Amino acid sequence: MQASFIPGYGRVLRAADEARWTSRRMEAIQTAFDKGRDCLKQGQQADGLFWLKRAEALSGRDDNISFTCAMALLDNGAIPQALPRLERLWARYGLREAGLALAGGYLRCGAVGPAVRIMGQVLSRNSLIHEHYALADSLSFPVGLPGWGVLSNTGDLRLRVVGPVELVLDGRPLGTVPAGVHDLAQLVPDEAGCWWQGQQLVMLCDGRPLLGSPIDIQGLIRFQSLVMAEAEGVRGWLWYPGEPDFLPSLKVEGYGEPLLVDDSVEGFSSTVFLQRPREFYLPYVDWPRPLHSSTAFYDQYGRLLKGAPLDPALVGLMRQPEASGSSRKGWTKQGCRMPRKSGGTSDERWVVAVGCAVIIPVYRGESEVRACLASVLASIPETCRLIVVDDASPEAGIRAYLDELSEAGRIVLHRHATNQGFVGSINAGLGLVPEGWDVILLNSDTLVSGDWTERLCRWLRLEKAGTVTPFSNTGGLTSYPDHEHDNPALPPVDVAMMDRLFQHQAESFRPVVELPTANGFCMGIAAACLAEVGSLRGAYFAQGYAEENDFCLRASEAGFRHLAAVDVYVLHHGHGSFGQEAAPLLRRNLEILNRLYPGYDAAIQRWKKIDPLRDYRRMLDWRRVRQYREGFTGAVVLFQHRGGGGVARAVREQAALLRQGGLLPVIVEPTETGCRVVSPIVGLEAPNLVFTLPEEQPEFLSYMRQLGVRLVIWHHMLGHEPGLRELHQQLGVPYDVHVHDHIWFCPRVALLDKHGRYCGEPSIEGCMACLERGHVLADDGLTLSAFLARSKKELHQARRVVAPSVDAAHRLAKHIPCPAPISIEPLEDDRKIRAKAPPLLDDSGPTRERPLKILVLGGISRWKGHDVLLALGRYIQKNELPLQLVVVGSTYDDAACLEAGIRVTGAYEDSNVLALIEEVQADVGFVTSIAPETWCYALGWLWKARLPVVGFDIGASAERIRKAGPAWGQLIPLGLPVDQLADVFMAIQHLRR
Repeated sequence: MQASFIPGYGRVLRAADEARWTSRRMEAIQTAFDKGRDCLKQGQQADGLFWLKRAEALSGRDDNISFTCAMALLDNGAIPQALPRLERLWARYGLREAGLALAGGYLRCGAVGPAVRIMGQVLSRNSLIHEHYALADSLSFPVGLPGWGVLSNTGDLRLRVVGPVELVLDGRPLGTVPAGVHDLAQLVPDEAGCWWQGQQLVMLCDGRPLLGSPIDIQGLIRFQSLVMAEAEGVRGWLWYPGEPDFLPSLKVEGYGEPLLVDDSVEGFSSTVFLQRPREFYLPYVDWPRPLHSSTAFYDQYGRLLKGAPLDPALVGLMRQPEASGSSRKGWTKQGCRMPRKSGGTSDERWVVAVGCAVIIPVYRGESEVRACLASVLASIPETCRLIVVDDASPEAGIRAYLDELSEAGRIVLHRHATNQGFVGSINAGLGLVPEGWDVILLNSDTLVSGDWTERLCRWLRLEKAGTVTPFSNTGGLTSYPDHEHDNPALPPVDVAMMDRLFQHQAESFRPVVELPTANGFCMGIAAACLAEVGSLRGAYFAQGYAEENDFCLRASEAGFRHLAAVDVYVLHHGHGSFGQEAAPLLRRNLEILNRLYPGYDAAIQRWKKIDPLRDYRRMLDWRRVRQYREGFTGAVVLFQHRGGGGVARAVREQAALLRQGGLLPVIVEPTETGCRVVSPIVGLEAPNLVFTLPEEQPEFLSYMRQLGVRLVIWHHMLGHEPGLRELHQQLGVPYDVHVHDHIWFCPRVALLDKHGRYCGEPSIEGCMACLERGHVLADDGLTLSAFLARSKKELHQARRVVAPSVDAAHRLAKHIPCPAPISIEPLEDDRKIRAKAPPLLDDSGPTRERPLKILVLGGISRWKGHDVLLALGRYIQKNELPLQLVVVGSTYDDAACLEAGIRVTGAYEDSNVLALIEEVQADVGFVTSIAPETWCYALGWLWKARLPVVGFDIGASAERIRKAGPAWGQLIPLGLPVDQLADVFMAIQHLRR
C-alpha cells in the first residue's frame, strides 16, 4: 500500500492494510510514551516532554497520556501549556488528581480565584491524603477563609479551621465540633440513619462556609464495579473515584465475613480516565455457592456491584466452552433470528391491545428525569398509564419530585428499597400493567414529543409485530443521522421539529423495515408478544444492557417481528444511569448474549451491511438539506478529493464565502463506490447522502436539480467516478476549475522522478517512461496522450480556470495552453498575514549552548522534501552542529527522522497549530518542498507565527518569499548539497524574543 493512497472510486482501503497501519500507530504511541517517561526519570526534561507530547498527538489526545503530559509540564514550569489539558480532564471526569493539579497550576500562575473555586469542588466530592493538605491550606487561610474540611469513605471528617465548626446534615444540625478528625458516624443520631445515606454536609465556622462546603456525600462515595462469572470462579473489581487509595470491603452473600479488596487489577483496560480498580477472585472449588444459589455482591454501603447478583444459570452458561452456548441456531440472510419451527403463528395472537402503559425506570440524573417526565406527561393521552419505578434513587430531589407526581395522580409510582437495576425495575413495572395492554419501555434520559405513543402503537398493530423502536440520536441500529456512531443530543427545543421531520417523511414513504433486535431506550412491545415471551430475564444481565436483545431474540423464535418506527424520533442522552460504568457492563453482557445466541454479533453486522434503512435515512437527510436550501438563492457544487489537507481547507473557505453570498455550498467527495455529499454547515450533517455510481446517477442528478445548482466548481476530481465529470452538462450549468496541484498534466501529481527528485517536467516521452514504473496516483485507465487530451478539453470548456499563484498558472499553461488567461486568486492574503512588523534577529549565531531551532510544518511527504530533511538531520547529527530540526506534523518516515535527531511532534489541527509553533520556540521556518507547490498553507502559518522562512527557489512558496522580501525569508537553490544547506542555517541569527 502506497503512502500516497487516497480512497476513491474503485480504490478500496483493505482491512488488512488498515489493521497494519493501526498496529504501527499503536506501537509508535507506546514507544513515544515509554521514551517520554524514561527520559523524565533520567532527568532529561526537554526530551521527556517532547516524547510525551508526541505520544499525545499520535493518540489523538488520549486522556491518560494528556494527564501524564500535563503533570510533566507542571513539573517543568510550563503552566500555560498544562492548564488547558487539565481543564478539559477536570470538566470531563471530575477526578481528584486532575482537580488538584489544576488548582495548583492556577495558584502557581497567580490565578487565586480559579484555584480556590476548583479546590472547593475537589474537597466537596473527594477525599484527600496528607500530601494534599498544604495546597488546601494555601487556598483557604491566606485568602480569608476560615479553613477547609474533607470527608473520607471511612467516615472520618477532617477539619482544619481557626475555630469551632457547626455541622448540618441535610438540614439537620449535628452540633459544633473543634478542629481535628471526627467520626461522622458518631455525630449523626440514630434516627437520622447512616451518614452515607445523606446528601449534603454543610460546614460553617462563625457563620461562614469552609472551603469544600457543602460536602456532596453521594459524590464522595460514588463507586464503579463489575462482577463476572468465569469458567473456574467469580472475578470482579471495584473502586471509589473520590478516594482511589481507599481499600474497599466487599460483602458477599453466604460468604461470611466481609472481604477486603486490596489487589490492584493487572493489565486492566478501560476507557475511563485514571481508573484504578481493585480486584477479587473467588474460585468455585473453594466456594461453590454460585453454582447452585443466586449470589449477591455488595459494597460496604450495601449497594449491589454491577453484574450482581450472579444466578446459577449464568454461572452454568459461562462454565461451558465458549463455542458451545445455546443449541438454538439459525439466522436469516438479513441478520434476523429465525423463528422456531414449533412456534405458533395463529391469528388470534395479533389482536388489538386494550390499552398502553409507559414504564420509566429512574435512578439518578435529576435534571434529565424531570425533563423526560415533563415531555411524557405533556404528550401521552389520558388513556395511557405512566408507571415510574424509583430504583432506590440516591438523589433526594428525584424522590421528592416523584412523590409529588404520584400524590397528584399523574404517575403510578413503584419504589425499590434497594437498587435492582434496569431488569428488576422493568419487571416490577410490568407487574403493574393490566393483561392485554401494549407496553412502551422508556429510559429516563429521553425526550419525546407529539403523539409519539399513538404512532408507536400503530406499528404494533401490523401482523406479527412484536416490538417497535423509534429513531434517535443514540438508538443503535436506528441512530440518526450517523448510524455507525452515537450522535450529539439536539437542543431540547429542536426535538419536536426533528420528530415532525420524521412524520412528514413517512407521509410520502413509510417502509416496513424489520430489525434484528429492538433497542431498550424506547421499545414498544405488543401485548401478544409480551404474553408469549414473558418478562425480561434478570438471571443473565443483572442491572441491564443486552436484556432487551435477549427478549427480542426469544420473541423472534416465537415468530414475532421487530420493526423500525420510521415516523417517530425520540432524543436519547445515553448511559444516563450507568455513566462511566457503561462500557465494562456492556462488554460483559454482550459476551453473555453471544454465549446464549452464537452468531449474534455476526448477524448484526450482516444487517448493517445490507442496511435496509439506508434509503430512508438518505431521504431524511435530503429533506433537511432541502429545507435549509430555502434560505438561499441557489446552490453551488464543489468537488474535492478525500485526501484532506490544503484542498479541503480551500473548499471549506470557499464554501463559507458562498454562504455569505447567499448560495448554498454542496461539497461532493468520492467514495469507493461512488460519492457522498459533505455538508459544510455545523448542525446540518448529512452522512447518508451517499450514492452508488453509476447505478444511482439518476437519483444524484435529481437531488442536484432540486437544489437549483447554478455552478459546479472542480477543486479536485481525483478518485471521482468518471461520470461526475459530466455533471455540469447534465445540469446545464457552467463549471470552474481551481488548480491545486499538477494533476492536469502529471498523473503522478508530484513531479518526482524515480530518485525522488524534481523531474524537471520533461517531454512527453520522458513522462511516459516515468509512468511505466507504475503506482500512478491518477490511474484513470487512460494513456498519457488521452489523459492530456481530456485535460485540454476540460480546461478549455471551463468557464474559468483559477490558479492560486502565478507560478502555478505559468506551469499549467506551459503544458496545456488555455484559450483564456488563467485567473490568479491567492488562497491567503499575505499582506494581512505580514501586517505586523517583520521578525527581528539578534546578533548571535548558533552555538552548542543555544542551538538554532529550525521548524518544518506539515505532512512532509517525499515531494515535500522528506529526503532533504532526513539528509540534513543526519548531517547535523554526524557533525554535531548546533542546529535542531523540529517537525510540527508528520513525515514520510517518522522513525528514520527521529533516529536522525529530528523531533517529529505528530499531526496537528489548524485550531492549535499556532500554539504548537509557539511551544517550539523556533528561530526560523523551513519550507522543504523540492517540487513546485501551487500554494503552501504551511508558509502562511509560519509567517503568522512571525518566523522568517527559508525555502527552495521553486513553486508558489518561492514566489511568495521573493515578494515578501529578505526580512521575511530567504531563497536557496534547489538541489543545494547538504553541507551547503547546513551552512545556510549556521549563518542565520537567533530570533529576538
